[in-house]
Amino acid sequence: MKNMNINTKLAKVIMPLAVSLLGLTSTLSALEMRDEAKATQLPTKNELIVAYYGRPGVKSLGVLGQYSLEKLIPVVQAKANEYKKASGNQNVVPGFDIIYGLAAADPGRDKDYILPLSSKKLMPYIDAAQKHGFAVFIDTQLGTMRPHEAVQPVLKYLKHDNVHLAIDPEFEVYGLDVRPGKVIGHITGEDVNRVQAAMSDHMKKNGITEKKILVVHMFRHTMVKNKNSIKKYDNINLIFNLDGHGSPKLKIDIYNGIYTKETADKVAGGFKLFFGEDKPHMMTPKQVMGLESVSGTKVKEAPKFINYQ
Repeated sequence: MKNMNINTKLAKVIMPLAVSLLGLTSTLSALEMRDEAKATQLPTKNELIVAYYGRPGVKSLGVLGQYSLEKLIPVVQAKANEYKKASGNQNVVPGFDIIYGLAAADPGRDKDYILPLSSKKLMPYIDAAQKHGFAVFIDTQLGTMRPHEAVQPVLKYLKHDNVHLAIDPEFEVYGLDVRPGKVIGHITGEDVNRVQAAMSDHMKKNGITEKKILVVHMFRHTMVKNKNSIKKYDNINLIFNLDGHGSPKLKIDIYNGIYTKETADKVAGGFKLFFGEDKPHMMTPKQVMGLESVSGTKVKEAPKFINYQ
């Protein structure tokens, strides 16, 4: 189970439920990715993004919160370098996957059960990422908000060419009389389209011409319902991220089982690793990229986005 239970001066963050995993894969196999110098799936024109996940200053929510920003830069770069060495692909971009909207046990002033991250805490990461060639994913949990409502406060950060967005349905409780964490949240394909539309409209209105990424986290197939309704937006690259921990074989089997050529037309794949919770061991970069097998099984389609917590 992902350990999301912390105490801060502001609120008590709720603990997620123990659940099974689910996700989608990407559009290129490991060998295809290695042979192609530049891909068109990502706005940076690079093949792969390797990011560390967490909340600045909150150690229990991932590695990103366990280091100062200065010390974090070489740590993330070193992990990206592992993938360069493992795959032979030099087009690997390091990244920060930053929890902006954090689900809380208390509804708060806005009654949405979400604690936003201040611009004062967020901007140093965006600035440092720009300086060092990192990508940034501004990640928000949902609480009582619909996804397109939850992303409204962070659309302004898309003006930075290295900034992208992510939404996490796990703690969605829209229309329910319970706090986040009491049920496993879900969204729909139509919700994903509304977020993409909000991003696209904002980008066109503000003259943002480069493509952006929208990451959607999931560890159950039902966390995104009606996937067939998801549309492809010209200026948005969509990634479904396998966000759950477990044995390597279980994660690979689920990852491979969900991927289809039909979904590849609309969605690229993400794969999340957990330093403490993936048992009996965490997968190596070569195993994640499908270059080596685990217990007789391999990742069939190499992910475009890999994040660590």
